[in-house]
Parts: sequence; C-alpha cells; structure tokens
Amino acid sequence: MSHSTQQNKTDTESQVELLPAVANYLQVLNEQVLPTFIQTGSVPNAINAREGLANLTHTFVTETVDMALIVDDIIDCDAPTGDAYDVPVRLFYPSLPSDAANQTELTPLPVMLYFHGGGGTAGSVSVYHQILCRMAKHTGHIIIAPEYRLAPENPYPYAQNDACTTLLGLNKLLTRRKISAAGRVVVAGDSHGGALVTNLLRDPRIIESGVINDISAQVLIYPSVDFTMSCPSINKYANGYLLSRARIGWYFDQYFQHGEDRQSKSALFASRDELAHQPPALIINAAVDPLYDEGVAYAAKLSEAGVDTQHMTFDKVIHAYLNMENLNPDICQQTYQTISEFLGSKSSE
Repeated sequence: MSHSTQQNKTDTESQVELLPAVANYLQVLNEQVLPTFIQTGSVPNAINAREGLANLTHTFVTETVDMALIVDDIIDCDAPTGDAYDVPVRLFYPSLPSDAANQTELTPLPVMLYFHGGGGTAGSVSVYHQILCRMAKHTGHIIIAPEYRLAPENPYPYAQNDACTTLLGLNKLLTRRKISAAGRVVVAGDSHGGALVTNLLRDPRIIESGVINDISAQVLIYPSVDFTMSCPSINKYANGYLLSRARIGWYFDQYFQHGEDRQSKSALFASRDELAHQPPALIINAAVDPLYDEGVAYAAKLSEAGVDTQHMTFDKVIHAYLNMENLNPDICQQTYQTISEFLGSKSSE
C-alpha cells in the first residue's frame, strides 16, 4: 500500500515565514558573517566548509544526551567496491541487554545505519555525535554511523563505495558485537547522507547481494536527490537561507570531478523498476530549503512506484535544522518523534 502524508506546508510564494530565532540567526549571518568572509578575500574550500558545519552544530546542539554505550569499530572492505578501504564506524547504544556482561548469544535489537550530511565535503561522525545520540534515544535503535570519505580529497565514487562496504559488511559487524538485527535494519541520512542512502538502495552490488531484503525502512531528512539542480526551490531559495545555490554547486563540483553524468547519479531520475523494490520510506523536508522541491518530488516518485511512502514538511525552518536545535527545539523534537513513530509502525507490521 502506498500513501503520502504532509504536514504544515507553508505558501511561501508571497512571503517567506521563518521562526523568529531562525530569522534572527539568518539576519546576522547574511548582514555580518558572510560580508566579513567575502571582504577578507576568502573563497570556499574544504577548510571553511567543514569548520562552518562543525561550528554551527556545536553552537546550537548543546544539550548532552547520554548513551548506555558508545563504541568505535571498523567494517572491513570484503566487498567488490572497486577500492579497498575499511570504514570506521561508531555505534551508539541507547540501552543494553540486562545480561550484556555475560552475553554469549545474539540479542535481537533494532539497528539504524545513519549517514551524516555535509554536501559530501563536510561533516563527520564527531560533528554529528549529539544528533546521533538523540536519534538513538528517540528511536530505541542502535545507531551505526560510518565515517565515509569526503571530497575533494576523495571524490565520487569513494563515499558511495564506503556506503556499500558498510551495508554489505554490517551483518559481520553485528555478529561480532553479538547483535541480531533480525530483519530490522533501517538506513537513514540527512542531506548528502540522504543521497548516499537513495543511491545505496539502487546499487547493483546491494541488490545482487540480497542485503536489500534485510532493510525494513528508510528515513531521508531533507535529502539531496537531484545533482542537476533543476528543481524550482533551488532558485526560489537561492540566497539568504544558509544553504545557497552557489554553495550547493560548489559541493557538487567537489564531489564530481571526472565528468560523471549527474542525472544518472540522482535518485530523483531513477526508473520505476529501480525504485519498486525499495523498503517503506519516510521523507522529511524543511519548508524553506533549496532542496525542498526535490524531496517532495522524490516522495511522489517513490509512492508512484508502489513504495509505502510518508512525507512530512516542517514549516518556518531551513535546511540542516537538526544541526540548529537551539533555534528550533520543538521542530527537532517533533522530527525525532515522527521518525520514532514511523519506525514503530513498520516494526509492528
């Protein structure tokens, strides 16, 4: 059964409505921070892209959420990904089995594989640490977060290969950690992490391996699914809303360095056959976001392909709002709650 639901869609044709705290932040950014950056003669590069996302997140995601256990591991590259790279991962346990100390058998626990955002050039598991703690706490899932390689040092297809390696090697990692996902593996990501997820689910290596059958759901948070930048909201919100059209283009130029066909790499242009096998999907959008229209279009496309699809839009917030929790705490809380309820409904089916 396919269905799509939406909440709080704002008509921004005549006026862009933002939460007051978000509007105030953007005013400072646009009138003080960015002009100073330009006046110094600075140009976009990997240093300021990474620093910018890290500073944003550490400034506005400040409350500490504790986990029962956080542990680092590595997923070995045993897969035919084209380059040998063992992917570092961090596991976030919201709780532990009561007999964890003496555990000898596999314990069935829900697992979420989460790919962070950052345009394929910025972001890290460390930057997203507290966001991942929140995701684990609210959903009750063990979050496994890969430290995939970033452009421009490692352009396409390195990050996509790392995503493939992580999913193909997941069962081996879980067995070593005495976890049985028992068919309850969720794949999730925000922004560029969403791009990795959508391409992972149509990757022939994943389809042919049969691993796709272990995935119970997908969660995409303001996903990047159109590398051609052809949707209207890219122009509608081209400037002034943190993520600009120029910055998106810069990210994509760092990510694609060898003349790749960007349309074929964009999940928005996937065929019906590529999408029809996919697990139930939850797509969450920010209303004031250059990526808004592609998220809406992708939700519709999944639904048309027969995928059980839920779509929700949150008003008055911008791209990367989870990284700005203190500016929109209620929206962040609602987002985590929405994801939790969605995953709960799928686990009971």
